[in-house]
Amino acid sequence: MQIEHNLDFTNTERNIKGFQEAVFSVSNLHTYVEFFTSICGWKQVHRGRCDNNMKQLWHLDDQVEIEEVLMQNAGDNEGFIRLVSFKNVDQVQIRSAAQTWDWGGIFDVNIRTNDMDAFYRATQNAGWSAYADPLRYTFGKYDVSEVLLRGPDGITIAAMERFSPPLVGFPHMKKTSRLFNSSIVTNNMAESYDFYIHKLGFQMFFQTAGDARKAGKNVLGIPPNINKDITVPVDIVRPDIDNFGSIEYLELKELEGKDCSSLAKPPNLGILMLRFPVRDAEKYANQLMERDVTLNSELHTVELLPYGKVKIFSIRTPEGVWLEFMELIK
Repeated sequence: MQIEHNLDFTNTERNIKGFQEAVFSVSNLHTYVEFFTSICGWKQVHRGRCDNNMKQLWHLDDQVEIEEVLMQNAGDNEGFIRLVSFKNVDQVQIRSAAQTWDWGGIFDVNIRTNDMDAFYRATQNAGWSAYADPLRYTFGKYDVSEVLLRGPDGITIAAMERFSPPLVGFPHMKKTSRLFNSSIVTNNMAESYDFYIHKLGFQMFFQTAGDARKAGKNVLGIPPNINKDITVPVDIVRPDIDNFGSIEYLELKELEGKDCSSLAKPPNLGILMLRFPVRDAEKYANQLMERDVTLNSELHTVELLPYGKVKIFSIRTPEGVWLEFMELIK
């Protein structure tokens, strides 16, 4: 099946775009396909076995089998989710029994909904829980309702409804939108800032010191009586300032969390990685190495359906997050 995607750089001067897809490692493909089709209103656009070259990129043995499903919010050309299921290999959850203040790996991916109450009830009926019930609050100039949903395999999805200012850039939202952001919990804001801004060359989109919190309910599941005493600085960075597919890193400074970073790699279960389109993968890999970034996987050529052949390599961030950068080979 041919689908519209955001890997083409023909009509743009950009060299890197926001992430094209997030990869979920799941124990049951059907469970997540059903969730995204029935609850979120997405559709399945590809299903099959992963290219064997992916095993080399992911440092896996030959006997491992990988089945994948690509999910798309109909009409969108980015913000996809690729579900992968591994066989013949041991797995653990990346963020097993993790709280919001536990750091390392990808904490969540973000979608929008136009009816939080109905969406939340549907997720509960499907067996999902949350760190707290949906909460309406203001975030800078934004008036929103948000919930952090907890699903199988230690996966968290943040859902948000915008009340004001009017939402733009999401013309295909029916039940929910495409992915537009992914959150990471860090234990060192300065180190994360240096990595994303100076090493990866991303741009700052939003910053808050997170030091004006009040007592009471919150989406992070912090006990209400101490919420005012917890500082939660947040940075949101984008490869291109005008492009969605951002990374948000935050720290809960006064709460000591466990380190999940070493487990954030294939074939473990959870939100496995983010994939960013680049104009020239080899050139960008060389730029990163010149900035003292160590490649986690060297450049490989992989058949990544339904896009086609890509040149692709990976790095790992200070929080242990696995990021891949891919160039479509025409």
